[in-house]
Amino acid sequence: MSRQPFNTRWAQGVESEDDLSSFKDPGAVRISTGWEGGQDKDAPPAGHENYWHNRVDSALQGVERNGVMRWHPAAIYGVGAPTYGDNGIYYESLVDANEGNDPATTTGYWRYRGTSFFSGSEPGDIKMVCHANAPSIGWLKCNGAVLVRSSYPLLFSVIGTLHNTGGETPLQFRIPDYRGEFIRGFDDGRGVDPGRAFEAPQYSQNASHTHRVQYSNLNIGSGQNVTGSTGTGSLSDVAVEASGGSEARPRNKSVNYWIKY
Repeated sequence: MSRQPFNTRWAQGVESEDDLSSFKDPGAVRISTGWEGGQDKDAPPAGHENYWHNRVDSALQGVERNGVMRWHPAAIYGVGAPTYGDNGIYYESLVDANEGNDPATTTGYWRYRGTSFFSGSEPGDIKMVCHANAPSIGWLKCNGAVLVRSSYPLLFSVIGTLHNTGGETPLQFRIPDYRGEFIRGFDDGRGVDPGRAFEAPQYSQNASHTHRVQYSNLNIGSGQNVTGSTGTGSLSDVAVEASGGSEARPRNKSVNYWIKY
């Protein structure tokens, strides 16, 4: 038999439990033994069969559509177990025996995985994109915008007020502003860029160096001599002209940076 999609549930329309007290009653034999071997003489009522078939079909539909089971408050999740939240976001359990903690509204129990469970991105991750389109769902431009903490709790829990520049209220925080900036890896004790705090700005400079000035065919006025000639001369009218632009930079191309929230 070829595989069929679970587009329609078996006996669709039967939503209630149809008085399953005879089966669910802890004191009833059915709770532990079920029905007697499926024999016709002991067949379950049609309402019972419809209820359980609907539950199974609903679960299979959820897996088929979302890839993982939708979160349920009575389900017990182990470490690493995936689920699909009611907000349309995928999560991964951070703790064992994770029960009753809605991933959409609680922190500390779930790892945010985004709109795709296999996206591999977490809040605070940075992505470089080679276009100027609007960010995808779950991403923001790194433009220094001020956000409300309660609106982006997962991102705030990661970056906090690290990128605040002033003017934010206690209810706000700021995301990084990477527009027009070169990104440099944090030294983290290596010693290449020592004494610099994480995310601290660094301004343009050139490595210390000297310039050599060569003289040729100078017209020396009366009483003036170049070094090495007799007498004392003045070269105050000799200057090294400036060149270049307003910053030091390598050859480059522009891109956009996004941050995961």
